[in-house]
Amino acid sequence: MGGAGAAAGTIESMEPSDIRRWVENHRAAARREEAERRGRPLPPGQAFRWAMELLRIHEALHGSPFGRRDPVAEREDAQAREAWARLRERWR
Repeated sequence: MGGAGAAAGTIESMEPSDIRRWVENHRAAARREEAERRGRPLPPGQAFRWAMELLRIHEALHGSPFGRRDPVAEREDAQAREAWARLRERWR
């Protein structure tokens, strides 16, 4: 073993049976989650409280997700403004 994959923390090879077992485990988990949701739906108030708690935890770890600078969104916004400006110029 060794090589670039090992240094990067990736798996270099995997047995097909391991992959099949992994996929089946994920499918089983998805079926169980769906059965739990169907059998015991979360009341809207509780869902909201839990969502707010998750947001508080995220903010404690990473800061507010709403005030963070997003260079990708800023670039896309600038591109959209430029495209609209070009369109408006054509109609003047």
